Amino acid sequence: MRQPTGWLDIRPLVLGMAVVIALPTAGWAHGVVGKRFFPATVVVEDPFVADEAGVVIGHRREPEALSTEFEAEISKRLSRDVAITLGGSYQITRPRGEEEESTGATSGFQNPDFGLRYQFIRNALHEMAATAAVSVSPGGVGQRRIGRLSGTTVSPAIQIGKGFGDLPDWADWLKPIAVTTSVGTDLRTNRNEREEDAQHAFAWGATVMYSIPYLQSFVKDVGIPWPLNRFFPIVEFNGERVLTGPERGTNAAFANPGLIWAGRYLEFAAEAQIPLNDTSGRHTGFFVMMHFFIDDIAPNIFTRTPFHGVLGPTQAR
Repeated sequence: MRQPTGWLDIRPLVLGMAVVIALPTAGWAHGVVGKRFFPATVVVEDPFVADEAGVVIGHRREPEALSTEFEAEISKRLSRDVAITLGGSYQITRPRGEEEESTGATSGFQNPDFGLRYQFIRNALHEMAATAAVSVSPGGVGQRRIGRLSGTTVSPAIQIGKGFGDLPDWADWLKPIAVTTSVGTDLRTNRNEREEDAQHAFAWGATVMYSIPYLQSFVKDVGIPWPLNRFFPIVEFNGERVLTGPERGTNAAFANPGLIWAGRYLEFAAEAQIPLNDTSGRHTGFFVMMHFFIDDIAPNIFTRTPFHGVLGPTQAR
């Protein structure tokens, strides 16, 4: 589950081959329910299981450093409703001000992230989907110099998505809207006296998006040409409330407005990261993402499962 500090923790990945290495963060998922296509989102986990892979880069100015993270994840279905995920991140921190003169950039891998996802609702009529997920990030695997946690983090969560295509005809122009939500906890085991290793947290996220493809195909063809007809304007919100430890009750929250472009085989996204309170910082960062729908690229290879044969593409667009 993505920490509200927002960071794209790296996940080095080459399509078909993921060298993923660290962090309790959500990955990405995409899917279709009824007429609705939900694109992979950058910050908030969405409610689907799929065969897919993605890379995200994030950059942000902290009070005393510039932070850049690279994040990669791969997801593999075991059945139509169950998938496993593997992810990791690489962080680069560059000191600013007086520290910059005495120390150079610090970089390294965070702890890896392993996940299991189960999609338990798929309602085509109401364009609704829901998934239960849990991820585990083993402590002490990443590199100490970039502040990886010594304790293990277990993050259960529920994600729900809803499209508004079932609105009455007088609300046609609202039908392309869809929302997703994610709520969960980060439960950390404490192996030492570091405060951050002992802090449990409640993590939340929500997205609001407008589907130009849905508008063109199911509401009214307003003549938007390719490639503009593949865009999804989106705003993602995410945050965290610390539940235990010295910082108990502290809240961090971000708004992430941006654009997603989704084709048949891949997707691009760019979003700003805007802090919503002083705890979250004072400087705006950004994310960029490239995402691969590997189940569409080579379904006979990437959708093969041990017990259910070849599942085929997650969606048909």
